[in-house]
This record gives sequence, structure tokens and C-alpha cells, in this order.
Amino acid sequence: MASNPGLLTDWPWKKLGGFKYGILAPLVAHSLYSFATQEKAERDVTNFLVLPFLLSRMIHAQLWTLLSRRKTAIARNRITDKEIQFDQFVREMNWDDQIVMNGLVLYAGGWILPGASKLSIYRSDGIIITILLHAGPVEFVYYWLHRALHHHYLYSRYHSHHHSSIVTQPISSVIHPFAEHLVYFLLFGAPVTATVLNGTASVVSIFGYITFIDLMNYMGHCNFEFIPPRIFSIFPPFKYIFYTPSYHSLHHTQFQTNYALFMPLYDYIYGTMDEGSDALFEASARRKEVTPDVVHPTIL
Repeated sequence: MASNPGLLTDWPWKKLGGFKYGILAPLVAHSLYSFATQEKAERDVTNFLVLPFLLSRMIHAQLWTLLSRRKTAIARNRITDKEIQFDQFVREMNWDDQIVMNGLVLYAGGWILPGASKLSIYRSDGIIITILLHAGPVEFVYYWLHRALHHHYLYSRYHSHHHSSIVTQPISSVIHPFAEHLVYFLLFGAPVTATVLNGTASVVSIFGYITFIDLMNYMGHCNFEFIPPRIFSIFPPFKYIFYTPSYHSLHHTQFQTNYALFMPLYDYIYGTMDEGSDALFEASARRKEVTPDVVHPTIL
């Protein structure tokens, strides 16, 4: 919980607990029924694939979590040595709220947005447009939004909830108050909406973009250095366009640096790059494996 919770901090279905997936039940049932009863030419494959996609997102999160905990146990490439406290595990048990919300948005978008249903499986132009819109407007807007969230007014009411996780794990990346997630959905939904409206969207461009965001979020919060140093030796500009777990880990310990989403370029431009980023990356990337004496199983 944020230190001074603001408006729309709690998720609307908080009181439902584990029954929150019931919200999606009517939508899933309608999707499956429509697909089964319609003629082949009339079937909406996009809508039918929403449920498998949501399940794949959950599996993706758990795979990263398992990998992160194994790496943390053996210390290889580990970034932060502190242990995750039990209250953090409890606080992060609602990490899947954003998947329920994602399902609602995808189903609703298919009905509301013109051209959002019966999409092509693949279109290269939609993928290119999505990449350009993310690398430009999305990354730029996120940088300034993130800095605004660190202003004491918004930080105490919203973003402090995320920063309660000093030692991060992959699912820490999606632990935010409901209002903050609404803003993120609007921002990350911009490339998707743009490609839908101009007729270039496809199943691959939409589901692929969301999967990319998940991948980068989970990697950035996994607490072990995932990026091999040789990449930066081969292609030095890579450090401006692709962040590392150690880069983002510093944001969770220093708070006032490394604000960028996935592209550190904006931290370099606006002078918020943490001076210890390179040193922490080198130290984490070279950290050797150890054999733990005891491993305590934890909840997922």
C-alpha cells in the first residue's frame, strides 16, 4: 500500500480475492460460444485467442519468477544481496490483477474500436509502426510521467507502493495502485490503438507488443544481471537503447536516478543517469556462483 493512499488506489475487485477471475467468465464464455457456433469465414480468431494469451502471460511471469529465485539462491550475477521479506511476498500476491484488467481491455477493445476484430495474424507494417511509436512517444512520455510520479505528492499516494519493493523480483514490475495502472494502460495502449485505427494492426503486433513489455519488465526487476557485457563491447550504442537489470535496480535503491522505461537514452539526455550504473553492471555480470547451505521455499 502507498504511504498515503490516494484516489483509486485499490483495485475495484479487491474484495473478490481469488474469485476476481469470475469477472472474465462471461466474456470468455461469449468468445468461445461465438467461435464455436459461427461459420468459419465469420469467426473472430483475435477474440478467441485472448484467453490463451492471458494464460501465456501468467506462465511467462511464473517462469521468470522461478528463474530469478534460482539465480538469487546461487548468487550468480545477483545484483542486490538483501533478502525479500515476507510482507513483500504478501503485498505482491495480487500481481495478476493487471492480467484481469488486460483481459477486460482486450475484449472491450474488440467490440468498441473499429477494425479491432478479425485481425490478420501478421502484418509487418503494423509491427514497424508499433516499434517506432514505442521508441519515440511512449518512451519519452513514460520518462516524464515517471519523474512526475516521484514528486512527493504523487509518490506518497501512488508510486511509493511500487518502491516498497527494494529488492525486486520479476512480478514486482507490475505491483502498482489501480490508478497508476490505468495511466500505464493508456500509454502502452497508444501504439496498439494507433495501428488498429489505421488498419495495420495484427494479432502478432498487439500480442507481441504486450509480451515485449512483460519481458522487459520482468527482466528489469529480476535481481540478476541478464545482459552479457560483450554486447556493449560489440555495439557500444546499445547502452542508450536497451536497459539492464542492474540499471533499474539502482532506481529502486537510489530513487532519484534511472527513470527511463527501457531506453536509458532519456536519462543520458536529461542528466538523471546514475553514475554507479556501469560499475554495478560490471560487478553483477562477473559475480560467480556459490553453493547455498540452505534454500527456503517461498510462495509464488
